[in-house]
Amino acid sequence: MDKRKIFLAAFSHFLCDVNTGALPALLPFLVASHGLSYSAVSGLMLANSSLASVIQPMFGLLSDRSPKIWFMPLGIVIAGVGMAALGFLDSYLGIFCAVGISGIGAALYHPAGMRFVTSCAGERQGTGTSLFSIGGNMGFLLAPLMVVALINAFGLRSLSVLAVLACGMGAVILLEARRFTPKHEKTSKPGQGEEQKARNNWPAFFRLTGAIICRSVLMVCLRVFVPLYWIARFAQTETQAALALTLFGLSGICGNFLGGVLADRLGFLLVIRLGYALIVPLMAVFPLIDNFYLAYLDLVLLGFALYTTFSPVVVVGQRYLARNIGFASGITLGLGISIGGLFAPILGLVADTFGLLATFHTMSALSLLGLLFTLILVPTKTTAR
Repeated sequence: MDKRKIFLAAFSHFLCDVNTGALPALLPFLVASHGLSYSAVSGLMLANSSLASVIQPMFGLLSDRSPKIWFMPLGIVIAGVGMAALGFLDSYLGIFCAVGISGIGAALYHPAGMRFVTSCAGERQGTGTSLFSIGGNMGFLLAPLMVVALINAFGLRSLSVLAVLACGMGAVILLEARRFTPKHEKTSKPGQGEEQKARNNWPAFFRLTGAIICRSVLMVCLRVFVPLYWIARFAQTETQAALALTLFGLSGICGNFLGGVLADRLGFLLVIRLGYALIVPLMAVFPLIDNFYLAYLDLVLLGFALYTTFSPVVVVGQRYLARNIGFASGITLGLGISIGGLFAPILGLVADTFGLLATFHTMSALSLLGLLFTLILVPTKTTAR
């Protein structure tokens, strides 16, 4: 594994995902500055996240057919400039377009970035993927703190810092293009080399996608409903509810790294199945816990288990679609993650009709379905040992 390239890719992932992670923290400022309604705010989230994630697999296919190193810096620059523009726009249409363009930049970056990591991680695919993913996780985690501090100190126009950082990172990648570009991409044409010899296993990939969707719904809905649950069930404050989400995210980062390392040593399918098997009991007991501190512990363990499977799933998806690893990355990193947001309103309806506890029981059943999907996955030569 080329550590220098992996860490450079991880840092670029951090800067890219700072833009997406910043948007939720920016929404109250946009509401205050422009008088936006809740429906308008929801539209901005849709433009940036869901729409971009649907486009991401298309960029993955483009990356497969014509892999170019400039996809990465271009994506970062577009993401940063689009988000920075929010500090200078007054009309909702302009803000909507800027947010959407920023999301498209992130969608362009991720498949190319993941393809690059795959090519320079060597035999330590799990570790390389984990380090790359952690860069993005940290971007999401720290972005709200960064942008709120900037805006409180200097106003909305200070978002231009995001564009400066993005352009600087893009320039670094371009200036080091020869050393940064994997050898096989410099010497091969699309369709040649290992990808030409490999075969796609679409049935296995569809089963893997089922497991990813189940995990995605759990991750998104836990973030949505845990703060409400903390307040309703344990009579906690909004600050304590936010702390719960922070601990959930931090434990997920730890699980992400450990999952990749263990997958390299024990096998990718084994780690995926163990992770999903751990999620089932943790999710089942969560709504039954009356003790506040035990609920905290269970939530932390849930975050750890959910993210332990993240990197192994991405690598296995690439190996199932060995001829289209860019497309596989677009599904596993993009559509497979954000699709959980489409199911959140359904679970919200369950909560409105039957109560919050029913929502968590529904998620428990979904975790079991995810485990069943992993049990019918088939190994490849390199996914199990």
